[in-house]
Amino acid sequence: MKNRLCTLFALFFFLLYFCGKNSVAQSKEIPTLSFSGEWPDPFALNLAELKAMPQTEVKGRDRDGEMHSFQGVLLRDLLKRAKMEFGTGLKGKSQAQYLLAEAADGYKVIFSLPEIDPEFSGKEILVAHSRDGIPLEDGVGPFRFVVPEEKLHARWIRDVVSVKLIKLD
Repeated sequence: MKNRLCTLFALFFFLLYFCGKNSVAQSKEIPTLSFSGEWPDPFALNLAELKAMPQTEVKGRDRDGEMHSFQGVLLRDLLKRAKMEFGTGLKGKSQAQYLLAEAADGYKVIFSLPEIDPEFSGKEILVAHSRDGIPLEDGVGPFRFVVPEEKLHARWIRDVVSVKLIKLD
């Protein structure tokens, strides 16, 4: 009886160990950045897909006060992938739209579409994956918005997981 009980405990802990190991391995998902909401063509992309797109480098002063080079894809280029129109196509009700960007920790910022359009503002917003050629560290990346023209870093949102298009009526 004692041997049978020991065998059952051993089997229980053996199964618990391997089931737990599999659930940890399965929970390691590939991070993605989703574009949801009222897009003409919503999508999501992972880091490899972002790096496969035409890359841009911008320079900006990070929170440390030092000038750095950030590598990634311009936000407007990602929005064009979702079939957004800019320039003369961004008029009327289209100007009453905004992007709600959300980080993994729940932090949120907004951008109006006209401020992203180069014909309106000339502002460059980068969806960065690297700083000075080094991948962004955990808690900052894999996706980070860099807005070099802004003096405060409140919208340099880190660890971005989603971008939602919202239309005002």
